[in-house]
Amino acid sequence: MRRAVPILAAVLVLTACSQPTTGSPSGSDTGGSQTGGPQATTTSGKPGSTTAEPAKRPKTINVREVDPCTLLTEAQRTQFGTDQPPQKGKVPGFDWATCHFNRADGEYLVGTTVIGTEGIGFYTGSAQADQAEKTEVAGFPAVLIKEPGKLPKCTIAVDVSDGQMVDANVSSFGNAPIEELCRLVPQVAGAVVANLMAK
Repeated sequence: MRRAVPILAAVLVLTACSQPTTGSPSGSDTGGSQTGGPQATTTSGKPGSTTAEPAKRPKTINVREVDPCTLLTEAQRTQFGTDQPPQKGKVPGFDWATCHFNRADGEYLVGTTVIGTEGIGFYTGSAQADQAEKTEVAGFPAVLIKEPGKLPKCTIAVDVSDGQMVDANVSSFGNAPIEELCRLVPQVAGAVVANLMAK
């Protein structure tokens, strides 16, 4: 059985560690509430490990050829305070393209992942299924995964097609609390989906 969440968390930490940052964490506003797109709406209840991959979507979006660094516009990156150049990467062992948007102050890190080989069943059918909370982004089925701890991270995976999804995530080296990251990630996911819909 695949352990999805720890793999992605480790990859994000390794990628982020390779990106130098300057300055010190600030307690300033971390991106505002307006992203020009929809936000995720969380529902009560969590999917079980036998939950089938949802199929109801506003439209089907093929993301296999999408560059993850194009999933946030320059204006949106500015709103989230990610003022460093986008950094492309890959999830080791998977054909998943990633992009990380860092902040010079190191307060948090925003990431996007294009996954053309797995749907959100990758999360809901894993050993961490009880951590995958059902949510929705602009009518698309999604799950939110909260990972508190010394390196907190919040991820929203959005089901965009059968066997395909996109991840939006916000993580920290401990400079921002998990509550702040989970407040911000629905805005990131909403911006990502709005940009995909516009393609």
